[in-house]
Amino acid sequence: MLLLAVLLASAGLLLSPRPLEMHAVAAAPRALAPAMAHHVNDKGAKKHNSCRPRKSRPSDRNRTPPSYPPLPEPTGPVLIGSSEGRIETVTISVSPGDDAAALKAKLTAAGAAAPG
Repeated sequence: MLLLAVLLASAGLLLSPRPLEMHAVAAAPRALAPAMAHHVNDKGAKKHNSCRPRKSRPSDRNRTPPSYPPLPEPTGPVLIGSSEGRIETVTISVSPGDDAAALKAKLTAAGAAAPG
């Protein structure tokens, strides 16, 4: 046992009496400087623009935009559900117990067109 302790001590493998103490090592002066890049990376639209696919074939370069027919002129507000462009206003009384058939009967009785 004594022989083993002497061998380990001579090899430097024995723990020191103060294991939490760190030995001071001379660091290189550049080790403390932050490692920064030499240039800034492109971000956002600049990166997407630099990585976009390029037109390399003559058929792609000389392509003309498609010709679409012109859009029709808007005619104005379009009311959905009106028949022949006329609007009918009627007044009915609705109760919580009315079902769809009862509401349809009340509308036709008031003079409105039957809903589809």
